[in-house]
Amino acid sequence: MGIGDRHDLPSQHIRHTYSVVVTDLRSIATRLAVASFVLTLACGSGIASAAPGSDTTVREVPKVIFDGDVGPDPCDFSALAMAHNLHQAGEIDLLGFMSTMPEPSNVEVMDIFDRWYGHRIPIGTFEDPSDLGYDRFVRPSSELANGLFPASRTIAAHYAGWHPQTIDSVPDSVSLYRKLLAGEQDHSVTILTTGQLYNIKALLNSGPDAYSPASGMDLVRAKVSRFVMMIGAFGKPVTADDLVYYNAEYNNDPPNAFFPLTVSQHASTGAGTGAEYNALAWYPGLTQDVFAKLDRLDTPKIIIGNEEGWRVPAGDAYNKLAADHPVRMGFSDNNVGLPGVAKNDPAYDEVALVYAARGLDGYFDQTPGHAQFQNLGTSTWTDDPASRNLRLTLEAGVNDHHALSDLIESLVMGRASTWQSPAE
Repeated sequence: MGIGDRHDLPSQHIRHTYSVVVTDLRSIATRLAVASFVLTLACGSGIASAAPGSDTTVREVPKVIFDGDVGPDPCDFSALAMAHNLHQAGEIDLLGFMSTMPEPSNVEVMDIFDRWYGHRIPIGTFEDPSDLGYDRFVRPSSELANGLFPASRTIAAHYAGWHPQTIDSVPDSVSLYRKLLAGEQDHSVTILTTGQLYNIKALLNSGPDAYSPASGMDLVRAKVSRFVMMIGAFGKPVTADDLVYYNAEYNNDPPNAFFPLTVSQHASTGAGTGAEYNALAWYPGLTQDVFAKLDRLDTPKIIIGNEEGWRVPAGDAYNKLAADHPVRMGFSDNNVGLPGVAKNDPAYDEVALVYAARGLDGYFDQTPGHAQFQNLGTSTWTDDPASRNLRLTLEAGVNDHHALSDLIESLVMGRASTWQSPAE
């Protein structure tokens, strides 16, 4: 999630392609036939990029572990739907969802999305009694945020009759991470983070278990091909022109409940002068410490700051969805004066997911370098041509005619057959 804003730097344009390959089919001929079918039916090209730094490498559909929070930001709900639709289309292979927050309804909502789309993607949740900082800082902050913006709770209550899985019935994230990673080939898993890094901290600190004799650091080093991370802010403070743009593009009349937060954080989060929501994490030192550990690994980190999502409004198209669709509820529940109406909001998480599935695909530039985070989550970026880590920025003018916004909305909405509640 990124309640906040989202400099353009020179970068090399690398067009990546790789074929959509369905890995559980046995014959090459069958795989190619299915790939062709997927490319015809899926929204957009269905083709994602190769590994960072390669022009021609062809690789299989990315295996993705999606690690994030659910609410209060609307993009958390649309990103879940988008992940399910990309999984259904064969553009990504979803291995699991990891919930970062102590809010019980988060796990329930993840399971409601699983059931809505007819999937059974495993869910894990943060659990580490030894992490006193989580109890001290995160739990009270989460309770406050979900009290002010209760969309996750509203959705869970609405679908209580579905008897979704609960925070007490799913495995802890470390166990599920280790199980999933141990079962995959080396350097084959993408970890997509769209929330705070509590689960990543716990995974890196974990020790051998029944799934693997490796430490958490060694398991990540062996199995993870890349981290794609919506975290930090690397742009510039908001200007009067930005406010005019926001009001024009986001139709804030009246503004949704997130408008004051979005503007205030955009105004304070450029060039290391403020903390983006995921990096702040309500937990002093967390992001700084996790990045210090990740920097010891060779695993590339592809980072997209929240200043990019600021330029990609998405959401009003979701009024075509049923009123009780969890995406529409996630967008409409916190609206000021217009309950039930979905309005545009920055597509922070969805932009990261587009890259995870499709790579640069004509939408992104990339710049090698390093992200630095301070104790309270403030962030800066330093260019370094020799680095394996990348910062993503939107290509200039890429959303002037809302092409990226329209793509994201189409990927979130998916097939019309999913716009109504499925029979239970």
